[in-house]
Amino acid sequence: MEAASESMTAVDGHVSASKGPRGKERGTAEQRAKPLIPIGEVVTRLRHQYPDITHSSLRFLEREGLITASRTPGGHRLYSTNDLQRIRQIKAWQAQGLSLAEIRHRLAQLDRLPPASLLSDQFLAHALAGDFASATSTILSLDDVGFPLGQLFGDVLRPALVTIGKRWEDGALLIAQEKEISELARDLIAELTIRHSKMPAEGPAIVAACVRGEFHELGLLMICGLLRAGGRRVYYLGPDVDAVFLLDAVRLHQPSIVLLSAKMPPNLAAVKTTTTVLVNGLAPHPTPAILVGGQAAAEHPDLVRSWRATPIIEDHPETACQAIALILDAPGTAVTSPSTA
Repeated sequence: MEAASESMTAVDGHVSASKGPRGKERGTAEQRAKPLIPIGEVVTRLRHQYPDITHSSLRFLEREGLITASRTPGGHRLYSTNDLQRIRQIKAWQAQGLSLAEIRHRLAQLDRLPPASLLSDQFLAHALAGDFASATSTILSLDDVGFPLGQLFGDVLRPALVTIGKRWEDGALLIAQEKEISELARDLIAELTIRHSKMPAEGPAIVAACVRGEFHELGLLMICGLLRAGGRRVYYLGPDVDAVFLLDAVRLHQPSIVLLSAKMPPNLAAVKTTTTVLVNGLAPHPTPAILVGGQAAAEHPDLVRSWRATPIIEDHPETACQAIALILDAPGTAVTSPSTA
């Protein structure tokens, strides 16, 4: 059942509240309790996507009133993950040639939006009523005003789809309704991915797929969309992918990471089969790092590790992408040899 699992999980990362110019907080109480990020780490995280990010440029954005950093008792700047999203959006608008005045206006529009939880409820209400035009407009209009893609996927679409899945499991929703809404979500993820995809930079590649027998792909599609928005080279094979076909893709694209998704517990056997096929099929050459997300992997992390794979254990697509980026950018990340192609 598709909508019951709408994200892979993540090794690390936080989604904290941020304040706009009017002091409006976003995020849940749990999110607000997450640690803040020092300015040096912000520069490190964003430099891959925006090489011109510096301490000075962040201070400039603050002087212009576009971002607001928290401060330690000693006066050091601290940022939430939502602040990072805001900075990414500002940089994207700057790259489009928008003036500071235009960016300030768009940010004001964003700051007037209701919390993501209410936006998610709006999308859900339209979808449940069968008003797919309004449901679509809810999502795409948010994107039009610059609502961050990571939050749009993780804090608006995903919670609504999880609710749809639970209602289906409880018998409160027809299978036909669940399938219709899942297809709507798939179309929206595809549209948003197309809107935000960047020309891939030269660098490590990712091959992604749902393992054999796994058809819950929406969460993995969100992650692939976010990775492509960050300029990553992603080759997505789809749901229900046999290990032999995945091995062919690895030989063809020579990725640094193979990203697998397995929600249903019975599909853990396919994870084991896939990792075995990859390790044996690529020998004696190195095997790419294998990451496994989804509910089944999160519930059985030690089992996944025993198969030479890394489990992804949280449930927000944005934090999953942060974890993947750390592995991609780490020195010595394994890459298959060209001679295996």
